[in-house]
Amino acid sequence: MVEKKQLTKRLILSAILIGISYYAIFSAPNWAFVLVVEFFVLTGLTEYYVLAAKKGFILNSNLGLVFGALFPLSYYIPAESIIFTCATLCIFMFNFNRRLKDQALISTAITLFGLFYVAWFLSFLTKIRWLEHGSFWIFYAIFTVKIGDAGAYFIGNHIGTHKYAVHISPNKSTEGAIGGFAMTVLASLFSKTYLTHVPISHLLILGTIVGILGQLGDLAESLIKRDVGVKDSGNWPGLGGVLDIADSLLFVLPCIYYYVLVYQSGLLQ
Repeated sequence: MVEKKQLTKRLILSAILIGISYYAIFSAPNWAFVLVVEFFVLTGLTEYYVLAAKKGFILNSNLGLVFGALFPLSYYIPAESIIFTCATLCIFMFNFNRRLKDQALISTAITLFGLFYVAWFLSFLTKIRWLEHGSFWIFYAIFTVKIGDAGAYFIGNHIGTHKYAVHISPNKSTEGAIGGFAMTVLASLFSKTYLTHVPISHLLILGTIVGILGQLGDLAESLIKRDVGVKDSGNWPGLGGVLDIADSLLFVLPCIYYYVLVYQSGLLQ
């Protein structure tokens, strides 16, 4: 009964998120799309800093959030290197405090890693929207990753018997991983229906890349949670947190952006 209620909450919240995402991707003006990305960046970054704080580290999360909020604005001003440079200087200055000298290295590294891992990777959503057919490429990224996640979950639950990476995520199975990968590739090939200008060979290559990176992204976030000792990154009913929702996307988004950028330049025809 509890699992059924949890599944119901998950489906309802998922439906709401799908509706918001569809509007933001295809119908919202640029500023509204950037605001949606800002929400996910700041919420995900907050979750990351809360997880890190559970290990007893002293972080300047407020400073991290300020600089994290600047990355989605690269939609208008591509200045990531300046943001990273200023963030590094300011975080070091924060750690000049005598009280923090014993954790200066760890505090600086963890705060900056959050900007890199969460804020910068998620901000590629805005960069992808710059591209020709950008909205369809964003949909492609989310569609293929989530189909892969669903395939891994259901196949793993029904026929998964051979566990792998138990020290990171005890529920992961080899059957689920293979099933999730296969579903991702199939979803990529199916995307020919709306990415009609893209050769099927490129969708096969991208599907393979997404199928691998999506599962690595999921394992990476699971590694962080396992180190901290928590099950979910947040408290969204049935879904955990933003990092739990977006973990499989984090490594995928930069890859899709650069692949499509090179493809559209004519170098991969």
